[in-house]
Amino acid sequence: MVKTTCPSCGYNRTWKLRREKQKCKRCKKEFSRNIYPVHGFRVTEQDWKKVITVFLRERSAQRIMEEVDLSQKTAQRMTHYLRECMSKDLPRKFNGPIEMDETCIGGQRKNKTLHIRRIKTKKGHGTDKLPIVGIFCRDSGQVIVKVEPKKLDIRFIFKLVEQQVVPQAEIYTDGFKMYRGLMKHGFRHEYVDHADGEYVRGNIHTNNIEGFWGILKRKLGCIGGMRRDRLHFFVSEIVWKYNRRLLSQREKEQALFELVLRQ
Repeated sequence: MVKTTCPSCGYNRTWKLRREKQKCKRCKKEFSRNIYPVHGFRVTEQDWKKVITVFLRERSAQRIMEEVDLSQKTAQRMTHYLRECMSKDLPRKFNGPIEMDETCIGGQRKNKTLHIRRIKTKKGHGTDKLPIVGIFCRDSGQVIVKVEPKKLDIRFIFKLVEQQVVPQAEIYTDGFKMYRGLMKHGFRHEYVDHADGEYVRGNIHTNNIEGFWGILKRKLGCIGGMRRDRLHFFVSEIVWKYNRRLLSQREKEQALFELVLRQ
């Protein structure tokens, strides 16, 4: 019998159970002497901070497993949980000049297997790749990106804009016809027609969001293949790090650790 004070009733007589757990003799509640800050993970606060430090250095779950001395399953669960927390940490509504654009993610056709290359698909907006819509705020320098389930949907785009952009804000896009209805939804809309060779007209352009697409695709290419239902988690990780690119490494680690504790 181990004499440890029960955190629920304060009684000091307990039974020792499996996995370092104990059971109070008075209130019959189980508890652990170790303090685990995140529910569902038997990982201490110190190990969480170590994992976050390695994770923010663009390291894989295999590297985390080696450096922090965790099992492969635990390291994979923790990295997935960190990306899930990042996906929920959205910035405030954007105001001011906004750039909006879309792109598709799916890898080059020449790198795919033979049975996929034999299937004839369209290019551009008719492709079978997953479409991604992004909104860039020039004032804050932050970006919001959402992965669409299957194909470009005008209702999905307008819902995203209404959720993340202040009404009457000025939005700049390319000449894609799907954006022409933004004015009907209470936004000021200007566009440059890339099909006619127009890319900049005064302050009207989409260079910032297109520059972010280059960063996103290079980082996704370094990660490698992933399932479609997990793509939005990896995109959220890249977006979260991009929005905090001006912070120091220590500030990023503290912000992510506080985010994990809030979930």
